[in-house]
This record gives sequence, structure tokens and C-alpha cells, in this order.
Amino acid sequence: MEKEKAITINVNDKDFKLDEKMVYFERYEQMQYEEKYTPHVIEPSFGLGRIMYCIFEHCFKMREQDANRTYFDFPI
Repeated sequence: MEKEKAITINVNDKDFKLDEKMVYFERYEQMQYEEKYTPHVIEPSFGLGRIMYCIFEHCFKMREQDANRTYFDFPI
């Protein structure tokens, strides 16, 4: 780029020409601090909604002859 003042990039069999007006490089130093975050809400991974969803998913059936007719088969 320094000698020819342009560079050609091939992407998906298409050539793109970038000249020195389009691209510039800059070097700098920056202090970066780590921010730690502790959530104030604890969400348990269990609950009535999740249990009911698992039961419904386990009991959901589809008829072999007609896929549009579905039903739940709950054990007694």
C-alpha cells in the first residue's frame, strides 16, 4: 500500500480497489478497565412452567394418517 498507493482485494471473484484516501491506519494506546457486574436477581432453573412444558412435550402425539390432527396422550 505504501509503494503503489492502492491495493486490490478479491472477494467472491470480484475485485475491489482501495486507494489511500479510503484507508488509513492509526496506532494508539488506551487504558481499559474491567467492569464486574453481579446480578441482583437469581432465576432458578426450575418452576411450574418448565415442568408443565416438559410434560406437554412428552405427551404430545401426531396421528400417522393425518399429521394435522395432533393430541395429548397423558398416562393415567
